[in-house]
Amino acid sequence: MKMPLSEILDRYTITKLKLERTNEDVSDELRTYKAEIDNPDYVEKSDQIASFIDRLYGINGQLWDTEKDIRNGIDMPLEKIGKLALKVRDLNCKRNGIKAEIVDAFSEGFKEIKINYKKIDYGKNKR
Repeated sequence: MKMPLSEILDRYTITKLKLERTNEDVSDELRTYKAEIDNPDYVEKSDQIASFIDRLYGINGQLWDTEKDIRNGIDMPLEKIGKLALKVRDLNCKRNGIKAEIVDAFSEGFKEIKINYKKIDYGKNKR
């Protein structure tokens, strides 16, 4: 089964972060994703792909950092852990939005659809 480009780009950026931020050798996995990205079918849209990679790399980096903060927060107040968890949720929403754009741009893959989910502003930004 062929993996959709949205998943390949997402996994490529996560693997790139793992290579940069850990001692784990994931170079073979990274090369495999890169070979898929360099597929001749995508040559005409290589600039668009590069933009998606940059955006996913940024979001996935923020997710990595936030999840690390949660894991390291053993003595952290629950309120702060909760705020970090909400940040992870919001970053994942942005990440899924980028992946949905890739699905639209390349007409392959699937969009994640949230059912019965509504973000509510409980007055945090009101004065």
